[in-house]
Amino acid sequence: MDKNQPFFDPYNFNVQPNNMPQQNMDPVIDPTMNNPMMYYEQQYMYYRYLTQVLEYKIKLKEYEKLNSTNN
Repeated sequence: MDKNQPFFDPYNFNVQPNNMPQQNMDPVIDPTMNNPMMYYEQQYMYYRYLTQVLEYKIKLKEYEKLNSTNN
């Protein structure tokens, strides 16, 4: 998966897809919806990102707690 490729977030209703032409009113289907593997891969990458952020925050709290007990 390309790092510059934005992930598809089905719960974010504020972002409009960039590939939709503004002047044309024909319905445009998001390419991620045509390919289920791409959708699941993007969701997995997002899940990995969230778990890494959560792990980082937990480790940071543990480190702060350890430092506060040592001082």
